[in-house]
Amino acid sequence: MATTTPKEHNPFTASAKFSRLILAVGCVMVPLSTAYANATFSPRVTVTGHGYSLDFPSQPESDRGAALEVEPGLAWRYQGARLLTRLDLSHQQVWYEDNERDSFSLNEYRFQNILTGFDRRLTWSVDARQNYSVRAGEGGAIFRDKITNAGELSKTRRFGTALSMETARHKEAQYSLNLSARQTISERPQQDDLLGDIESEQYSLAFRTFKNHEHGGLFWRGSSSVMRTDRAERNRLTQDSVDLLVGVPLLPSLAWTVQGRYDQNNVRNSTFTNEFSSAGSGLEWNFGRISRINVSYNTVLTGRDDGNFVSADFLLAPTRRTSLSGYWDRRYFGRTAQLSGQYNLRFLTMRLSYTDRVSTRNFLETELIDLGVFVCPDDAQDIGDCSNFPGPGYELGVNEQLQQFFDVDTQIRDDVVLNRQGALNIGYSRNRLTLGLRLSSSELDYQEIDRVDRRHNASLETSWRLTPHSRVRANLRGYKYNFSNTGREDKSWQYELGLVRNLSHASDINLSVRHNRRDSNNDNFDFRENRLSVSYKYQF
Repeated sequence: MATTTPKEHNPFTASAKFSRLILAVGCVMVPLSTAYANATFSPRVTVTGHGYSLDFPSQPESDRGAALEVEPGLAWRYQGARLLTRLDLSHQQVWYEDNERDSFSLNEYRFQNILTGFDRRLTWSVDARQNYSVRAGEGGAIFRDKITNAGELSKTRRFGTALSMETARHKEAQYSLNLSARQTISERPQQDDLLGDIESEQYSLAFRTFKNHEHGGLFWRGSSSVMRTDRAERNRLTQDSVDLLVGVPLLPSLAWTVQGRYDQNNVRNSTFTNEFSSAGSGLEWNFGRISRINVSYNTVLTGRDDGNFVSADFLLAPTRRTSLSGYWDRRYFGRTAQLSGQYNLRFLTMRLSYTDRVSTRNFLETELIDLGVFVCPDDAQDIGDCSNFPGPGYELGVNEQLQQFFDVDTQIRDDVVLNRQGALNIGYSRNRLTLGLRLSSSELDYQEIDRVDRRHNASLETSWRLTPHSRVRANLRGYKYNFSNTGREDKSWQYELGLVRNLSHASDINLSVRHNRRDSNNDNFDFRENRLSVSYKYQF
């Protein structure tokens, strides 16, 4: 594993200016809308009562208590011909009936602006978010929240902006350019989780071009990217890559291809410096509307290991509702693969994915989430508020967003990791039943320290509509987490049953019963929690 020398210089002299700039630019974009717009303003208040019981090995008696949570908030939505603005503000106040826990309050917000032009070939987005969560420290963040773990909450702020440009869809040769800048700031919680204050900035530029075989003559597929990740307490991560494939038709459905690849990842002032390049040639078979299979024989030009290897690239699209794409190749760490598949019906959606990539851990979530299983309103609380995703051509409404369904793990660390992750997501929505199933497995190989974490996850969320105004929901989640640096292995489970009743078009009441548990081979990390919650929500 790589070792890193102490950092001598902190590059974060303009971090506060960056976040203020993002917010200022977003506010300036609002007046740029057209006259044809739809604006909504929705104040709300939610009152929730919690009763809980906690059991720990170190405590001979159960920790029983109750809490009252009051959350006023408001949501503002603005939809114009070329501008979409979302702003959500909330204030949370929690009181406890016992003297062992102190009352506290939190302020959270979400802000997003999306400006489009030139028939949506140009898109500029600005976003900002502040929330509080338990981070992925050694204690584990799974199934831990603000009610019973208030002292472990970390205030996390995220700011970002992105600009994307692409050619018109009818052009034979396609080009696209994407630029983005993102910042994550996570503060040390009151009860130290040993992660400290985390501050990271990521800047990226990506270029992509292709010309498909069906247009005849020479065709190509190419991409390049440059990414810089600055970390306040650690050294910069630099990532550059270039891929290019050029094909010459031999027969109507067969072509000879030549390809090359360059990839480098390194951390400044560290032994973690990896460079890989290869070149090769092969054959590509094109069939159907857009389907293809390419097999190439390649030679390693630069890398840890010399030699030759076979690579494959494919795209299978037998119908407009079904597709499967991926590749099998080689990088500095060995064999690499990526797989992405989807199957869409009116009531059933499936997403299959496998990928591996190098990144800092706190930016993985923005890269790995494959949206598109459910269409949910912005204020969705559970899967029962969502419906099945109709397909890639669906136009989102004013207050809608794409989601898989709700995950519970928070990964806020600035370690450089090689992440290998596979996932299967299934969304079903028909008649009274809405169902979401997620199966995933991941391996986090830390590149700067001797550590490999493995996680396996299974989640099932269901909602059954009893009447036009009420529904029952049942959720089951399970995690298996292995920490290689300590030899610790955790198995965590959550069972939840709830009833939601719409009292009117503006109010609803929610009753839920939940059981959380963690079984570890280190008894100090075992715990049990039972919780009963009743909430009332009113939208003005």
